[in-house]
Formats: sequence, C-alpha cells, structure tokens
Amino acid sequence: SMDIKPIKVMDMLQNLFARFDELCDLHGVMKLETIGDAYICATNLLENDDGEEDNNSAKDAAIRALAIAKDMVCEARNVSIPSPIGVGGMHDAWVGQNAVDFETLEIRVGIHCGDVTCGVLGQKMPKFMACGTAVNMAARMEQTSLPSMIRTTREFHDLVGDAEQNWSAKEVIQLKNMGEMETYLLDPISCASFE
Repeated sequence: SMDIKPIKVMDMLQNLFARFDELCDLHGVMKLETIGDAYICATNLLENDDGEEDNNSAKDAAIRALAIAKDMVCEARNVSIPSPIGVGGMHDAWVGQNAVDFETLEIRVGIHCGDVTCGVLGQKMPKFMACGTAVNMAARMEQTSLPSMIRTTREFHDLVGDAEQNWSAKEVIQLKNMGEMETYLLDPISCASFE
C-alpha cells in the first residue's frame, strides 16, 4: 500500500465499510467502530440487559454473527484494490460487480463470544467502545486467520452448533500471552458455491 495514494486507500475503505454498514442493517448487527482498516461489530450487545443468560438468544446472535462474517468475506471480494501511483487504469474508479476483472480485497475475520464492557469514553469526541477479553480474543482470531477465511474459538463454534456444517478440522494455535487455543476455520467462498 506504500505505492497507493492515501486518498485512494480512503476511497477503498469507504466503499468497503459502506457495504459492511449495509450488511449490519441486513443481519441486525451493531457496528461498534473502525480502527484503521479493522471493522468491529457485535451481536446481542444491547438485546439482553436483564443480566440473565438466554442460550437461545446467544445461539441466534452467534448464527447472525457468522452469517454477517460470511457475507463480509464475499462482499470484500467485490471491492477493487486501487492501482499503485504511476499506474493508470480503469479500476481507479470503483467498478463494483466488475471487480473480478481486477485485484480485489481479501479480508480475514475473527469471531469469539463472551462478556464485554461497553461505554462512552471521552468528552471532546465521545466514542462508544467495547472492551474485555472477548474483544481481545476476537482480535486474536482475526490476526491468526487466513485471507478470505473466518477463524473462531471453540466456544463460538460450539455455540453455533449444527447450524453450520462446513467447518474445517479443529486447529490448535499458539496465541501470545494466552497459550494454546482450539480454533476452527471456515471458508465462506467455498461454502457459498454449495448453497
């Protein structure tokens, strides 16, 4: 990205994040924030505030989280990567559905489930934030995922249950300061071709 004009990177991210915002509306998912090129969203964040765990609600939220993750991976592939400085071309303008003719984005997705702490921080530019072990674990899943793949923790995988059948075999990975973690990968591109 060093050879791509910053305004082109901003345009690309705006295109991508606008698509993700629409997917949040479609799936009933709450967008929390963007940090650089990361898009953070959550399900069931404000839906069950009575303090009691509802497993059906949690499973529904997990299924919605997985559905939006699959759609995000597929949708990212409709966004063209801008050409480097000094290289002209038609794909400097976003071509939407014709993006397959050019190099397109591939994102990594990480998902975990668990408790988070939320609140509005700051006075000059207040910002709604979610933090906690679950947020950190989801970030670790994203960091260790593969391009155009979704990596989840065993807890999330088990919560989704038989609602998803296309998981790869479990994989134990080493996480910095956390030790070994049992995870699962999902390839939404290959799944989409069978649906």
